[in-house]
Amino acid sequence: MNRSDCAYLINTTPKYFYLLNLHITLLRRYAPAMSWPIYLATEEPEDPEILKLNINILPLPKAKAGFFESREAALALLPDSIRYIFPIQEDFLLEGRPMETEIADALRILDDDSQVRSIRLMPCPGPHEFDLPYKGSLWKILDFDLDRLVFTYQATLWKRTPYQDFMKSLLHKTQHLNERQKISMAISVNIAEIPEGQIILRGHQGIHLAYPRSHPHPNAVYLCPWPYRPTAVVRGTLEPWASQLAEREGCPL
Repeated sequence: MNRSDCAYLINTTPKYFYLLNLHITLLRRYAPAMSWPIYLATEEPEDPEILKLNINILPLPKAKAGFFESREAALALLPDSIRYIFPIQEDFLLEGRPMETEIADALRILDDDSQVRSIRLMPCPGPHEFDLPYKGSLWKILDFDLDRLVFTYQATLWKRTPYQDFMKSLLHKTQHLNERQKISMAISVNIAEIPEGQIILRGHQGIHLAYPRSHPHPNAVYLCPWPYRPTAVVRGTLEPWASQLAEREGCPL
């Protein structure tokens, strides 16, 4: 995890700034070997809550604060040296040590195979039981005809250009809507994770891989390369377990 060409990217808004200290504390505590540059994209870049985090800030114009607009704008602001993106939500709170060998293998695959676009590091959902293994490895090839979600916002390593192209396609799909409708389509309807979004991704072609789920029980999300519990905020409300985690880790919310 000592790459400098992979960006750990958080898109956020002031509503969720209160989670950032906990998020970054857990990241540095459980992934101390990670040297990926950390980027935070927001329309409020001067807020004291984020300035104290000692990470790279990507200031977004107010006009680019929408869900898809902010993601496209953040990607455009990243240095040209960034080849891979690890987009992560502020409420995806790392709770254990990442599997460094598996993550290094995922990046090696992205380096070597021009057809592989993304590799999901957390099995929520896990790949379909009939998905084929990738070149005899543990990784599974996601199948649009079998897997309900080939794209998901859960922890996934992406090649920069395919991820950028997908975000642009989603933005184009919603650009005719008013602001309220755009928010609904991006978050409530969640166009990216419904069949319409999967069809858009399929049209971009390419191979998408995923780490297999060990078993059907909830704690399977900890038995993977990027262990965390999805998600800490549900419908705008912090889950009780997240408050307990924050207290236990010495970062009360």
